[in-house]
Amino acid sequence: MVSDKKLLLMGSSAFKADELPSVVRKKIDDALLKGMTIIVGEAHGACRRYQDYLKSKNYRKVTVGHARSIRYNVGDWNTVKYGDDLKEREKRMIEDCDSAIILWVDRSSVIAANLERLRKLGKPTFVYEYSTKDNEERYGPLEPSRNYSYQRRIQSRSKADLKEFNKLIEAFLASGRNEQQVECENPSLTGYYLNKVILGRNMEDVLNVKIIDDTCYLKRR
Repeated sequence: MVSDKKLLLMGSSAFKADELPSVVRKKIDDALLKGMTIIVGEAHGACRRYQDYLKSKNYRKVTVGHARSIRYNVGDWNTVKYGDDLKEREKRMIEDCDSAIILWVDRSSVIAANLERLRKLGKPTFVYEYSTKDNEERYGPLEPSRNYSYQRRIQSRSKADLKEFNKLIEAFLASGRNEQQVECENPSLTGYYLNKVILGRNMEDVLNVKIIDDTCYLKRR
């Protein structure tokens, strides 16, 4: 029997593995056998691994959700613009689904907020958590009594930490490029510290930082 239900596949941009965890693949396989419609994003990390897996299965009932632009659609599937920015896109994708599978790496604050939204809406969700620090995994149904959201405080950075941001800026200037994507787990937090370094060096007329579709960019003015 073909299902008219929608399954959302969502996860951290920090997911760097070449393939999905076996337990996640099994959950997706179960959904495909039921004929569910899959909603998936197109950001770096987990979403692209989801897409690659769906492509390997030659599955066609897929909708790729995006914001201002679409960056990855490996299966040439139907696309839907769910919003003009990351927050609106993710909110509407969650509202549109009946259930979800979430890959949560290092307790990303973006994914934490999405998990909390799914919890409050009471949508069945399978959560795969992974810590790159401890190389530990944990998975199972979303826990109704658990509060997934938390406020990540802006903490002071050591001189050594800020030195890394200075190195990044120096390398960007030396490259001659007008724009560079900054690989990071938390684009908003990285953007905050990059702007802090730029202001400290009185370079605000030369450089600026933009956060677009959950991606941090360093740009020349």
